[in-house]
Amino acid sequence: MNNKERKADESLMIAERLLGGVPEPSAILSIKGKIVVKNTRWEGLVAAYYCEMSFIRNDEFDFQSFLSLLDGPATSRFRAVMDGHEAYEYFSLEDKGHRGGFSLTISISSLGISEELSYLISIRDDNESSCLMNALKDMAFSDPLSGFGNESSMHSFLTERIFLSKQEGFSFHVICIFLSGIKEITAMFGKKTSDGFLHRFSRRLAKESSEERLFRIMEDVFIIAIDSGERYTVSSMVSSLVSSLERPVFIGDTEILPSVLIGVCQFPADGESSDSLLSNCFSAAFIAKRKNLKWSFYC
Repeated sequence: MNNKERKADESLMIAERLLGGVPEPSAILSIKGKIVVKNTRWEGLVAAYYCEMSFIRNDEFDFQSFLSLLDGPATSRFRAVMDGHEAYEYFSLEDKGHRGGFSLTISISSLGISEELSYLISIRDDNESSCLMNALKDMAFSDPLSGFGNESSMHSFLTERIFLSKQEGFSFHVICIFLSGIKEITAMFGKKTSDGFLHRFSRRLAKESSEERLFRIMEDVFIIAIDSGERYTVSSMVSSLVSSLERPVFIGDTEILPSVLIGVCQFPADGESSDSLLSNCFSAAFIAKRKNLKWSFYC
């Protein structure tokens, strides 16, 4: 690793630690609006306000779409942050006639660490009982052990992705990863070791799939959604994943060897709903098992 890459990795680690200490749903954006890193509460709030925050899609913050929601003075303040003339501003989004009314405060801070780590965005739900609502959203959309989305979050995401794919005419793949032996690990070493193993496995998966959307839908089942429609690209990625994920994991003095089985399917060829895509991913994994392979496409 060269010095430039090392500094980039260190900056990203600092950004992740920064977001870990922010209580509100928050994300760090690149200068072009790409969401580089986000905390666990971000996903639940964005999903809950899907229509209101249409300027946030596919891990992108669309600056122009957000700008169109602001009035004249707020537009000037927003541009001042984007141009580097102001370090911090906040903006209110309100609609008293929709869904009983909503009220959101969006704050934007200029970080200026690099082009990839340029802005910190935080969103506060100002509605009554927002603390309770946010807690419920966390429970509804996040898996606490891995930090990934849970099954509800996955179905919400895939439904949105399917809609956009039909509108724009693109394809995407869904990868289902079965992690073997969790019950045996728990029985042999205890729940603490098992949870530690799952946490480290999740971090490894996140590192290997940094550009993709990740979900943990069962104790031993992980889902990755990737934009690529090219089978060659997906094949290369999955082969690399198997090699990386099956490296030993150390929990204290205990060495655990992960074993994975992977099924892959494609929208729209292998299903046109989140349920059918998930079902066919499971089937693809069973096809791989029957053929004594580590992974397989559905067809």
